[in-house]
Amino acid sequence: MTGRIFRLLVCLASIFVIGICLQQGKASARSSDSIIKIYLNTEELETNVPAKIKNGTTFVPVRAVFESLGMKVIWEPKKQLLTLRDGERTAVTLIVGEKKAKVNNQTITLEAAAENIDGSLQVPLHLVGDATGAIVYWDPYVAEVSILTTKFMKENNIDKAELDKEVKKYLDAKAKEEAAKKKEDPKPKIQKKPKAPVDLNKLNGMYAGFRSDFGGYECGGMCWDIYTFLPNKKILIGPPANGGPETINCKQEKCLTYSISKGQLKLSNGKSLPIKKSENGFLMINGITLTKVEPVPKGTTFDNKYTYIGYSGLIGVTPAANSWTYKLHLRKNGTFELSGISIGSLTANSDISTNASGSSKDQKGTYKIQNNTITMTGSDGKVHKSLFFIHDSDVKDIQVGLRNYYVD
Repeated sequence: MTGRIFRLLVCLASIFVIGICLQQGKASARSSDSIIKIYLNTEELETNVPAKIKNGTTFVPVRAVFESLGMKVIWEPKKQLLTLRDGERTAVTLIVGEKKAKVNNQTITLEAAAENIDGSLQVPLHLVGDATGAIVYWDPYVAEVSILTTKFMKENNIDKAELDKEVKKYLDAKAKEEAAKKKEDPKPKIQKKPKAPVDLNKLNGMYAGFRSDFGGYECGGMCWDIYTFLPNKKILIGPPANGGPETINCKQEKCLTYSISKGQLKLSNGKSLPIKKSENGFLMINGITLTKVEPVPKGTTFDNKYTYIGYSGLIGVTPAANSWTYKLHLRKNGTFELSGISIGSLTANSDISTNASGSSKDQKGTYKIQNNTITMTGSDGKVHKSLFFIHDSDVKDIQVGLRNYYVD
């Protein structure tokens, strides 16, 4: 459920580096599915053909990438000539199969020649940066390409030199981490798949997935998209008001009706979202990979101290930025301790005004988990029910409402 290098390089530029990066790095590792994704600024770029790694070079599809950057792609098959135009200016000309290219009126040597891969003309990733001035990165640890435009960098006051430095630190650290893992466990990892491939004609139950919230202004750094498919073609978007999917009452909640046609999830409120089944059988809505939410198995015990870290703005990069940390201790005996936030706002979508150093009074009480609902009763007698589920059957990684709590 997230670590595209973009999220990591952003959090690495912040004071709260370790907490945010651990949280988001863990989540991204769950959702990469070994499929190379391309991110343009903060959004995933949908392409008919994915990026490829060939002989150690990262290739990206020409038309999808450069047209998304506002450039005109001109392909002359007889000459095998590719021309990229930025307005009236010719930015790139190259011939497929040749390692020389003319970029912004200068001849450069490509890392590898452009070629047709899987029926799509692809070029080395570095050419995107050479032609447009964009910053490009390849993260081999989560199989993701990041492209940051000069406009985006300027608007967010991000310095390329500092960015390069932090990305190098991240990649070096990941290389050491992976080397240590191979020593501990030389067995190859099995590619992750859902328990059962999704059937778009028989959708039922709750699905959840995350997306990056650059700057933390929407939901504190990581947003969770939740969809619950109900009988009679009804759907609830977002977490239920009173706990898990088993508590949904469409007479009291904002359920919509839906239909699926031509790759679109059409909602009764007039909105339409792209929907499909991924190559590995996962449900994807609006470009986000979603995992089926399973009920918490009966008899599951929790005896861990969990952390949630959020932020608003980039500490040390943007003005008026802050971060916050919440601690939740679930004990085996059914009691809890909570610090940094009240029970009533434990599961709120975002509270970007919260300060990391806030000194809200610690709360104690009892809790009970049934199916996908956690019921928490404070020592003052107040009761709060919320959505609750476990990520990847790991009791050290839990979801409470729209927040991902994990054992630090």
